[in-house]
Amino acid sequence: MGPITKMLFEPNCLADSDGPFADVEPALSQLRNMGIEIGSPDSDVSEPTQTMFITGSKDGLNEAKQRGLIPILLASDPDEAMKLTALKPAGVVVSLLELPDFIRLLRARITVRK
Repeated sequence: MGPITKMLFEPNCLADSDGPFADVEPALSQLRNMGIEIGSPDSDVSEPTQTMFITGSKDGLNEAKQRGLIPILLASDPDEAMKLTALKPAGVVVSLLELPDFIRLLRARITVRK
């Protein structure tokens, strides 16, 4: 995985009928401060190998792979997530708050390799 410049989020990863999830605003704020562009699944992508697609569904994982994006599974339902890991996402997070640390880890690995 190379440098990540963009993240696309399926809407059900950000909110439900009660409104936005508690971890959304702090996570997206940190990502924006790190220079990560935030978008929806239908956003144009010029660098698919630098774009993560955050999803909680089989369809989302398949779409990400078909588009050449980096599929990341948001595992909000443990039983469903176990089944979806068979589709081999590039990563799995339980909370959106893990994403900024994931980006930091990737950036540190890239720096060490140089």
